[in-house]
Amino acid sequence: LQMYHERQRKQLCLVHALNAIMQQQEFTEESLNEICYSLDDRRWFNPHKSWLNLGNYDVNVLMAALALKDLQMMWFDSRMDPSRIRLEFVKAFIVNVPSRVYIPFMTNRHWFTILQRDDGAFVNLDSKLEEPELIRDVVVYIREKFAKTEDKVQVMIVSSMDAAELLKTE
Repeated sequence: LQMYHERQRKQLCLVHALNAIMQQQEFTEESLNEICYSLDDRRWFNPHKSWLNLGNYDVNVLMAALALKDLQMMWFDSRMDPSRIRLEFVKAFIVNVPSRVYIPFMTNRHWFTILQRDDGAFVNLDSKLEEPELIRDVVVYIREKFAKTEDKVQVMIVSSMDAAELLKTE
């Protein structure tokens, strides 16, 4: 698959996930750090990123970065069936999953993007993958992610549409 795909470095998965949506390098560690400081001016122990200065940005940084590109995100409620999502309005999904950490008392999460191509197909652009992976059925994929309840998976829908437009009425 010929798509823009960054590989994981440090804890910059949110940088990689955002650039996967843009399909080019739009965001950097420095630009996300600036977003963190605009949300909270503390340079040391900023609550929106890792105090080790490795990345590990939170959801507030994601929302602010998307807003800079006239995009918004909607948390998808895991109690709902993903078949309710109006896929024609979805630009991407951003998935947040627990990530293994080798430092005691530290928890980490990993962000990755599932991008909808112009032909309607969805592609997993996880920066931990060697290369992008085509997802045959994105509804089944999300359903399976949520089925692993011990993982506490979070799925966000990214779109230029208002959140109210993104779900089919029951």
